[in-house]
Amino acid sequence: MTLGEVVTLTDPNQVRIFQLNGGGESRDYEVIVQSASSSFGGWTDMQVKIKAQGASGNVVPVEQPQIFPVLSRFERERVLRASSFSRERALRASTRRELLRVDARPLRLEHDASASIVSSGSPPQLGEVLDFSIGVDENLNGNCSNPTTISGEVMYVGQNFTIVEDVQFAAELSSSQRLSSADYQEIGNQLDTVVFPTHVAYFGGPADIDSNGTVIALITAEVNRMSEAGSGSIIAGFFWSGDLMGKASCPASNEGEIFYLAGPDPNSTFGAEIDLDFANTLARTTVAHEFFHLLNTQQRITKGGGNLNTDLEHSWLDEGLAHLAEELAGLASVGLGTRSNFDLSAVLNSDEELDAFNDFHLLNFDRFGRFLQGGCPAKSVGPANTQALGATGGSDPGGVESLKFRGFAYGFVRWLGDQFGPEGSGQIPGSREEDLFRELSSGGPSHLSGVANVLRGIQVVSGSNVEWRELVASYMASLVVDDAAPAGVDPRTQFATWDMRGLFQQANDNPADLGCPFDRTYPLFPAVVTLTPSLNQTISFTVNSATGRFISMSSSGIAPDVVFEVMTPSGGALLSDARAQVTIIRTG
Repeated sequence: MTLGEVVTLTDPNQVRIFQLNGGGESRDYEVIVQSASSSFGGWTDMQVKIKAQGASGNVVPVEQPQIFPVLSRFERERVLRASSFSRERALRASTRRELLRVDARPLRLEHDASASIVSSGSPPQLGEVLDFSIGVDENLNGNCSNPTTISGEVMYVGQNFTIVEDVQFAAELSSSQRLSSADYQEIGNQLDTVVFPTHVAYFGGPADIDSNGTVIALITAEVNRMSEAGSGSIIAGFFWSGDLMGKASCPASNEGEIFYLAGPDPNSTFGAEIDLDFANTLARTTVAHEFFHLLNTQQRITKGGGNLNTDLEHSWLDEGLAHLAEELAGLASVGLGTRSNFDLSAVLNSDEELDAFNDFHLLNFDRFGRFLQGGCPAKSVGPANTQALGATGGSDPGGVESLKFRGFAYGFVRWLGDQFGPEGSGQIPGSREEDLFRELSSGGPSHLSGVANVLRGIQVVSGSNVEWRELVASYMASLVVDDAAPAGVDPRTQFATWDMRGLFQQANDNPADLGCPFDRTYPLFPAVVTLTPSLNQTISFTVNSATGRFISMSSSGIAPDVVFEVMTPSGGALLSDARAQVTIIRTG
C-alpha cells in the first residue's frame, strides 16, 4: 500500500485472512474491523490474529489497558441538559403507545381546525390569555383522554413564533424570578430569525394545521413538575405529537404546532431547581432540537399522508438529525457556516461565539466523544460497544448508552452532510447540504427510514448509488484519520465542518476542567500493535452493528510482512449476517 491509501476488504475470503507486505522502511497503519450490518441491536463476537511472517506460533494475548480517569465534576447544567434528552426517550415511547391505543387520526393539510383551543385563523395577540390541554402527565406518560388544562399569557409575538407563559409562574414567583419582557424578546428574536429559517430550509416547513400562522412555545410549570426536586435530572421540554391528531380521536390534542418548555424555578416551587439564566438557555436550545422533531413528523404524517405506526423515522437517524439541528442553530446564530474545518480557536473569538458553543455545540461533542471512547470512563473496545442503530427493535437504548447512541448518530449525519451535501451557497454559508437533509426529513414518497432513507437521499441529491457498507467504512475511517492523515488521503475519510482532532485537543488544553470525554487529547482508543519480526498477537472483542474495532499498527524499524486473520473467538468463519469488513489506511 502507498502512503495515504485507503482499502476496504469486503469479500469474506479476503476479510478472513490477508497480508500486509513489509518493506525496507517503517510503516504505520490504521486497521478498522467492522460490522456493516444494518440490524437493530446486532452484535458479533470477533477475534483477530496478527502475526509477522516467520514468527513463533505461540500466541501472546494482547493486554487491553483500561483507562480510569479521575472524573471532574460536570457543570450542573451540562448534566441536566444531557439527562433531558435521555428522558425524552421515555416520553416518545409512551406517546406512541397511547396514540396507537386510541387509534389517533392525524390532521391533514385540508383539515379545518375549527375546534382547536388556540386556533383563531390569525396569530395570538400580545397579552392575550389562552387555554391549553397538556396530554402528558408528571411521569411522562401520554394521555389522550385525561389532559391537564392550563392558562397562559402571550409574552412574545413574532413573525414565526409565539411565546406563552403559564399563569402559574406569575401566581407563585416574584417578577425578579421570572423571565422578563427583554428575555422573551431576546429568545423570540433568535427563534424567529435563526431557528425558524434555518430549520425550515433544512427540514421543510410546518403545516400550520391550526391556520394561525405561528408556532407556539408554551413555557409551563407542568413541564417543571415532570422533574422532581433534587433528582439530578430534568425534562427541559418536548414536542408532543398528540397535538397533531384530531380532537375526535385524541381529546387532549391542541390541534396545532406547539412546544412545551420548563420555566425558571429558582426555589424548586414546582420541581427541579432552574435559575433564570438556565431557563433562558433551555428555551432556545430545546426548541432548536424539538422543532426538528415537529417538522420531521409533519413532513411524513401531516403533509406526507404517512402512517403513525410505519412511517416515522428510525430513532438513531431521528435523534442524529435533531442534534444536527442544534448545531445548525449554533452556527447560524453567530454567522458561521459549514465546511470550514473549525477547531475551537475558530469559533470562540467573542462572547457571543462562546455562548453559542456552550449552548448548542458542547453537548454534541460530549456525546460524540463518549461514542469514540466507548463511554465514561473509556473502554478499550471504543466505538464498537455502542448500540449505534439502537437496541432491539431500533429503540433508543436509554440511560448512559443513549449518550453514545446519539454521539454516533450526530457524528454520522454531520459527516454525511460534509460528504454528500451539494456544493453551492445555502441557507448558511458553506454548501447546499440542506437539499440532502430535506430529503431525509421527508423520507421521499414512500417515507423511508433509517439506512434505506440515507441511501435514497444520497442518490436523489448526488446521483450516487452507494452501499451502506461503503458509508460505514468511510465514516469509521474519518473517526481515526480526520485531520491526521497524509496528504492525498481519500477525502471521504474527513469531516469538513469540524476539525475533530484539533477541537478535542484544544478542549483538553482548556483551563476549564470539562471532565470525560475531554480529559484526553482525543477520545478514540485504538489497540496498539508494534510491527516486529516476532509479532504474534490475538485481540478478542465484540462489534455492534455499524461500528468497528480500531487497531493502530506501527514499526520503529523495517516493517515485516504481516498476516492478519479475522474469525470467531473459536477460530471459525464469521456468519454472513455480520457483514464483516476491514478498512486499512496507511498513515506512515
